[in-house]
Amino acid sequence: MNQYYLTEWRALTKATEVTLHLYTVPLKDPSSRNTQGGKLIFHLNKLNNFQPMVFFDQYIASFEEIKQWGDETFLQYEARPISPSRNVERTLLERLLKKQLERLAYPNYMMNRGKFRSKQAHPKSTSGLLIYPALDLNVNVSETAEIVFGFDLTHQFEYRKNLLQQIKRDPKSVSAGMRVIDSTQPKSYEYEFVEVAPYRANEVSPIMKCSIIDYFAKKDPKRVIAPDALVVHVKDRNNQILIYLPEQLKQSCSFDTIPTHQLGAVNRIIKLSPDERMSKLMPEALALIGRLPMLQFKRQDVRAARLGYSIQTLPSPRLQFGKGKTTSYAKTGLNQGGVFEAGEATVSFFVDPKLRDRQKLGQVLEFIKRLQTTSERFGVTLNVSNKPKGLSQKLSPDLLQTEDVLYQLKSIPQHFEGVVVVIAEEASLQHSYQAIKRQFGGKQDVVTQCVELHDRVLNSEDTLYNILLGIYVKAGLQTWILGEPLHSDCFVGLDVSHENGKHAAGIIQIIGKDGAMIKQKALSTSEAGEKISSETMREIVYDTLHAFEEQYGHAPKHITFHRDGFGREDLTLIDSILSPREIQFDYVEILKNVNRRMAIHEEGWKTSQGLSYTKERTGYLLTTIPHVRVGMAKPLKVVQQTTTLPFEAILTDVYRLSFMHVHSLLKTRLPITTHYADLSSTFHNRGLLNANTEHEEALPFV
Repeated sequence: MNQYYLTEWRALTKATEVTLHLYTVPLKDPSSRNTQGGKLIFHLNKLNNFQPMVFFDQYIASFEEIKQWGDETFLQYEARPISPSRNVERTLLERLLKKQLERLAYPNYMMNRGKFRSKQAHPKSTSGLLIYPALDLNVNVSETAEIVFGFDLTHQFEYRKNLLQQIKRDPKSVSAGMRVIDSTQPKSYEYEFVEVAPYRANEVSPIMKCSIIDYFAKKDPKRVIAPDALVVHVKDRNNQILIYLPEQLKQSCSFDTIPTHQLGAVNRIIKLSPDERMSKLMPEALALIGRLPMLQFKRQDVRAARLGYSIQTLPSPRLQFGKGKTTSYAKTGLNQGGVFEAGEATVSFFVDPKLRDRQKLGQVLEFIKRLQTTSERFGVTLNVSNKPKGLSQKLSPDLLQTEDVLYQLKSIPQHFEGVVVVIAEEASLQHSYQAIKRQFGGKQDVVTQCVELHDRVLNSEDTLYNILLGIYVKAGLQTWILGEPLHSDCFVGLDVSHENGKHAAGIIQIIGKDGAMIKQKALSTSEAGEKISSETMREIVYDTLHAFEEQYGHAPKHITFHRDGFGREDLTLIDSILSPREIQFDYVEILKNVNRRMAIHEEGWKTSQGLSYTKERTGYLLTTIPHVRVGMAKPLKVVQQTTTLPFEAILTDVYRLSFMHVHSLLKTRLPITTHYADLSSTFHNRGLLNANTEHEEALPFV
């Protein structure tokens, strides 16, 4: 018999049964309460033998009385369970339970960037990297006093070489501002590198008022330090300068910072099949969480049904292509019926000047011919523009690899029309991709489709199809629609992109019950943070109504807003605009990184596409089923903040819209709404998308 699991463990103990020692402390400057709280906790920890304690706002909490306060003071003290209706007290308990686990897990585990890394786990090594498995745990305390632990198995990355070895090997690779990490302690700390100090280990540091040799003579007498050893300065999050020996540090490393050429080897290590992941994750996580003495658990309470979830598998939708053909598979639909919206598309080819020799130029021409022939079969004629013909001989062979490529490209876009297909060598595109997108798209509103010329492209039918799909959607053609109607008339995807301190709202609107996109727009307004402002939200709603009415000649009866991440927006504002027009709406959070896994246990562990666990207006949903070598599917969490449509309809629409990534054969796990909104706002933040684009019926960001 199948057993359905969620990596979520609910405690039998209620939050109202756990006593906390709660202290209200004075705040000298309310605007810097986080900094003050961190410093106070650090001080109290040292005074009280590092007993677990946490802060939030102007409150400090511990499971034991804090007896030593030194020169510090508190305004009020209570020993009692939390009030679950108060968010600040729920947060204190959540933080304290995790902090208590950190203490109980030592010395078997170390804390690294909030994750539990087992000291018994041997790292795997590849390309100068060490890869460690780690447990990612989070605690949720609900307003009904339930305590739930979510958990997942993740991986952390370290460079094999320490900072001293890096300085000796490549001094230019170590510069001010880079992130470094000290993972030699029970809890790893991340800092910002400042400089190599102007003094050596045997000289007095003006910051420490002693030499680093004298410092270690007291702290670690057995440590041998060369008198002329290098010393470095780093800066913590409070901008305090700290002194380190460079061999104690390593450059910080995350998956996002790993060079592209190393990703293949890394993915072969970290992409675990459902059976591999769950067989490691379940026993280790349950053993760790079960150490908490103040909570009681039942081991069966990781099963979805025991956690109160209803279990259902949603059917895959039918997709409609040309000639009335319907199927659940994009490639089958294209082969049998071609694209839904047949017609013509104007394209221009921008060929890397390095490809001028006869052999490579022959490959390019053969590739273009295959594009045209295949496109005709799909029902779209590619009209190749002659406009760029006189340009090619004027370009330097090294154009796409020059240092000033952004400048060199400034006068080029005017020689093209339609969708510009850039065909270049891999090295050229790696160097110039951002410049091409910025100059063509961001500056001059010209849409581009970049193609690397190598054997994988020339010999892969799937790659050929994906290139054509990219051209079609950038030309404003709808490649397929849903063969089954959705429950809402109109869907709006919302996202706030964060990058380098910039925040921008992105929007993609999917109009109609068939899932077809009528308009996309990356808003030019910058947001103050996570929340979309009332002014921006008002513009989004009016934009949506106008676009729908232009397309259909009447207003929608119901709109569903899909918010990428947590929604903090003013729903009353939306209601004040829509209610007078007798338009209903739903507001739905789509959370993509939820620290949960869903799996079925039979003889081993497996997953199933379309599997959903629902409870009231919250659900977990698996929208993909990757091959075991690719890893284990990650669920989405769907939260309905409103109560208009039934939640089953909300979840079904999210699932069906995950089949509407009309630019690719690949099945993506996110619905088109939030996925395209995320891409749109990210492109906008990076200056790759023109704020006043004329291509509002196309997808220039895919």
